[in-house]
Amino acid sequence: MLPAAPEFIEVAYRTDLDVLLIRWMRKVELEEMCRGYFYLLEVAAHHQCRYWLLDARRRFNTDREGAQWMVATFLPQLRARLGGRAYLAYLLAPVTLRDAEADAAFPAASFFQDKPYTAERFVDERLAIQWLQEGQQLLA
Repeated sequence: MLPAAPEFIEVAYRTDLDVLLIRWMRKVELEEMCRGYFYLLEVAAHHQCRYWLLDARRRFNTDREGAQWMVATFLPQLRARLGGRAYLAYLLAPVTLRDAEADAAFPAASFFQDKPYTAERFVDERLAIQWLQEGQQLLA
């Protein structure tokens, strides 16, 4: 039995897509972000789901400290817990993609090439799901 989700996040597993849908409901502090991601990992492990759509349009606070925690602490745990390469599609507000600090905090595409996880940013949910499905087909 999974614990209840923190109040700042909504999570649903779409069996038809094999995608974990995550909606951050508000801006979070670093401690909340960490707690939220560890909760997401529990849910994903429960469903053995390596494809995540993270709607962060309400969570406009990507920063270097949070990005460093993701790269150094969180992302390296995904393969062991989920059994393969994880795909994280971030759905962002268009203004976030134009924010220099938020942009600098997100690793370049080349960073993910040799990692057991990958991530990409989107402003269109349909394109994000399409990218996740393409990742599924690579492993089929």
